[in-house]
Amino acid sequence: MMKLYKFRPLADCKDYKRIKEIIEEGFYCCDFLNFNDMNEGVFSINIENIDIGLLDKQKYKICSFSGKNALNSQLMWGHYANAGMGVAIEIEVNDCKDIKEVTYNNSYEKLNSIEQILTHKSKEWEYENEFRYLTKNDCERKKIGNITKIYFGTPYKKLLNYHKIEKSHTKLKEYLKCKQELKKYLKCKQESKKICKNQKPEKCTCDYEFT
Repeated sequence: MMKLYKFRPLADCKDYKRIKEIIEEGFYCCDFLNFNDMNEGVFSINIENIDIGLLDKQKYKICSFSGKNALNSQLMWGHYANAGMGVAIEIEVNDCKDIKEVTYNNSYEKLNSIEQILTHKSKEWEYENEFRYLTKNDCERKKIGNITKIYFGTPYKKLLNYHKIEKSHTKLKEYLKCKQELKKYLKCKQESKKICKNQKPEKCTCDYEFT
């Protein structure tokens, strides 16, 4: 069993709807051309991989997660959770055969299989502590693991002038409104299905609330 995390923004109603879709229908999977690394899927040709082409790589659908090390990363909250105005969704995965840990290396040689190519990134991305779910199933959404927690970012919360910031920060106010709506939804979901367990992680420096 392993625990993985998916960061999502919660800036508006559209983001709120997407998080609900994850909870109800599963995580969105896509091919590597939809990712934000300009060198995604790149490899140096050799005798072992010379027959691997674009269509071969596109047969795989991918969903990206992060390991626990990323949960306390300001870069992850900033880049993937709307500058802290978002969530990290924790899942527990019992069947890990389709979960592959990303290797960070600036060399694109010796990538001899499609799985090696699709789980390789340069060292600049190492802060993501990324794990990837790889499948050849064409379905766009997949329930990859059991959702066990929802972490909410709380930017500025510890500052003495937080309430002044909250009054003047339009994006923060919208996030807090969406946050309350999501908490209400999760409370109803928890009461009906008991999908979550309240267990605080060790040494987590990110403020969060759990429902």
